[in-house]
Amino acid sequence: MSTPFLNVPTPRVDSTTGEKYYTSEDAMNLTPKQYEEWIYSSKTERVDEVRLYKTKFWNILLTKSPPFLPLLFWPFIIYYLITPLTFVRFFWILIGLILWFPFEYLFHRFLFHLSVIGYHSQKFHFFLHGIHHVAPNDLWHVFSPIHELGVQAFIVWTIFKIFQLPDPNALISGLLINYIRYDSVHYLIHAYSPTKISKIPFIGNYLKKCSIHHRQHHFSNPRKHFTISFISSFLD
Repeated sequence: MSTPFLNVPTPRVDSTTGEKYYTSEDAMNLTPKQYEEWIYSSKTERVDEVRLYKTKFWNILLTKSPPFLPLLFWPFIIYYLITPLTFVRFFWILIGLILWFPFEYLFHRFLFHLSVIGYHSQKFHFFLHGIHHVAPNDLWHVFSPIHELGVQAFIVWTIFKIFQLPDPNALISGLLINYIRYDSVHYLIHAYSPTKISKIPFIGNYLKKCSIHHRQHHFSNPRKHFTISFISSFLD
């Protein structure tokens, strides 16, 4: 017999700012089944923020990334990885750019939406992606925190090394370049309505389609529509 969807967390309200928020306790007091229903239900009340730690300092440092910070930070790493740029290295950077598209889908579907089966997987999922689903308007959590993104990039780079691919640095550079494009689109989708985003010159119609597609994932069917920065009926 399935566990009923009870003990739905009630948003807390900041006495100073009036902002609504959840805490890690709100998520971890639920069973895995209740947690998944709460995270993904269209009836769940979305909030302005999720606070995993008691102080604002640790919440920002460990769980958030100021909008567009990766745009300032990652180009220096990419420059280091691709220097010197030769034809062969350019080829592998191009392969990395192309690899991003299946990576975007696979990471979102199978890692960010992994099945929650116990306490540890529930805690991991909430930190990794559950926060974004209950607080989709928290623009400081749209970009992955630098340390989180760094760990993911290192794991992928290590896999490239294990399989002895010719130029892992160039491959990861291509992935990171496309990541910046991807999460910039992701940010715009959450910051602006489809109508407003459609007014951006040259790419407005494309961004509007991405926005509608991704909003279906958040507010209609979180078990589908995993692609964000490109539209693919084949995958999604």
